[in-house]
Amino acid sequence: MSNKKFYAVKIGRKPGVYKRWEDVQKEVLNFPGAIYRGFDNFEDAWQFLEEPTLQPHEITNRFNHLDQTKLPHLRNHKYATAYTDGSYDEATESYSYGVVLFWKNKMIQISRRFHNSENAALRNVAGELEGAKRAIQFAVSNKIKNLTLYYDYEGVASWADQKWRTNTPLTTEYQNFVRIAREQINIEFRWVKGHSGNRYNEMVDQLAKTATKEEYRQVENVEDLNKDARI
Repeated sequence: MSNKKFYAVKIGRKPGVYKRWEDVQKEVLNFPGAIYRGFDNFEDAWQFLEEPTLQPHEITNRFNHLDQTKLPHLRNHKYATAYTDGSYDEATESYSYGVVLFWKNKMIQISRRFHNSENAALRNVAGELEGAKRAIQFAVSNKIKNLTLYYDYEGVASWADQKWRTNTPLTTEYQNFVRIAREQINIEFRWVKGHSGNRYNEMVDQLAKTATKEEYRQVENVEDLNKDARI
């Protein structure tokens, strides 16, 4: 990659466009979930920074006919709200997450399936943590300054806030990931009771369960909420 003229760091310690590979390494080395790429010109590098990034094997889509729940700061590009959940499938020994993000008058649906025997020992907890990481990663990569993250598993907040001791590679990675991300954005964790009728909690629960059964390709289909709801 060192023969490229410009390097875009989308997720790293200091996102931006760099001209020296040595500078890029300082920003991405040992940074959880770092995303960066080399380009031949500045314009392409900058465009890469501006575009929302979706990881392979993820799917995004919209939910039609939203209810009129008022989501805080929905129209402010510096604020985002996320709901996350995880699931585990014993038959395939796979775990997954579901994420619904509200940002800039858009609702973004993301899910992903994982096959990792070590992390699978945590069952649905592995999906819970990966889902929270994905929501935070989205916020960082899109320069969102304030993220409110709703969850139904206590460890999502307790490990992030260092109230629980980490005892696995994934929980350690998750805690470090949140700590580093908080250098760039404000993250507020809010607990919501699972299976209590909360519309968006039920959405992410279903997303996560479906993801364990199917192999997704990457799909980007994010639509303006104004077309489907009056919020």
